[in-house]
Amino acid sequence: MEVCLKFSGVKPKVILDDNEECKMSSHTSDLVWKIKRTGDHYTCNCYAWVYQKNTPVSVRSCKHLKELFGYQYEDARLLSSAGSKNANANSASASTSNDQADAEKTKKRARSLSVSSDEDDDVKDTSPKKKAKRSPGASAPTSSGPSNITVNVLLAQTWTEEKGCDPTGYWISEKLDGVRAFFNGQGFYSRLGNKFFAPDDFSAQWRSKLPSNATLDGELFTGRNKFQDTVSIVRSGASNRWPEVKYYVFDAPFMGNKPFEERLAFLKKIFGDSDSPTYPNVILVEHVKCTGKDHVLDKLQELQKKGAEGLMLRQPLSRYEPKRSSTLLKVKTFYDAEAKVVAHHKGSGKNAAVMGAIEVEMACGKHFRIGTGFSDAQRRKPPQIGSIVVYKFQELSKSGTPRYVSGYL
Repeated sequence: MEVCLKFSGVKPKVILDDNEECKMSSHTSDLVWKIKRTGDHYTCNCYAWVYQKNTPVSVRSCKHLKELFGYQYEDARLLSSAGSKNANANSASASTSNDQADAEKTKKRARSLSVSSDEDDDVKDTSPKKKAKRSPGASAPTSSGPSNITVNVLLAQTWTEEKGCDPTGYWISEKLDGVRAFFNGQGFYSRLGNKFFAPDDFSAQWRSKLPSNATLDGELFTGRNKFQDTVSIVRSGASNRWPEVKYYVFDAPFMGNKPFEERLAFLKKIFGDSDSPTYPNVILVEHVKCTGKDHVLDKLQELQKKGAEGLMLRQPLSRYEPKRSSTLLKVKTFYDAEAKVVAHHKGSGKNAAVMGAIEVEMACGKHFRIGTGFSDAQRRKPPQIGSIVVYKFQELSKSGTPRYVSGYL
């Protein structure tokens, strides 16, 4: 079968035969994700893939599929599959006066690359057994906007006191421990382009106030030290806890060629100051001018005492670059700890032939995996089972395992 092997001339980094399954290990926990090819599409048992309930399986994706097959390939596959769905729908509604032979060819071609919406609920190995029921008092999820889009946002590099640039004149803001959310004028999307099904009334008050081409960049946030609560809410459009969520907006990508200060002024005109917002569920992230390194360190200490994740530094007069850029810097405090290596886990993609992650045991007995921070040489010759490694992490999850873990030996 040729479908799934190439889209728009782009081949996947890994080729799976029909009905073949592979596994990917989480970098930060002991979870294992199962990826399977079924005909013209791929499935993953991760939450991000499964909970795209209103999206046909042929146009679903997730972080794991993109890492395994390649971001460029997944973008091409989704675009091709989405086009096929549209072709199928247009053919079905065509006038009977149209040429029947051509219409039939179009339908067959569309069916070869997609499945009908009725079939989507029959993916028994990955989809929930029952449809989620809306909680009492919850608003109906919004139906506007596609379920998947291509999202390219500005990503930060890391600033440290020892190696970082002089931050004088930069804009300091709090690094929020929420869920990154891109607003395309119709709905909210993750960095991977998956839709968050926020209730209709979440953006109803202010959506019409934006220009028709407006896009926003921000975080869905419920408060400091509440990351897991935020994730559980925004994954479900049926949650009655959406009123707890606020959208903290910090940029306007559609004005990307304008200086940051001009973009900030536009956002302030629409949404008001951070301490006096125009709309109760949209807060403009506060930015203050940096006076030097001591200002950064003092502000970091001040906010972390209150439970903040860290700081962001924005270069003055900078443009919005939809890539990882030195114009945006993140400042966080990491802690060191030791753990015993108990297992090696094979990698995938470019690390398919070497170690992908090590499983370690903390002094308290908890196990987790470390998959980042290793050199190529360390992956080829990982630390021995039973040896002690040093890792760095930012904080502990509710279950007591480290978050934002990176290994260094």
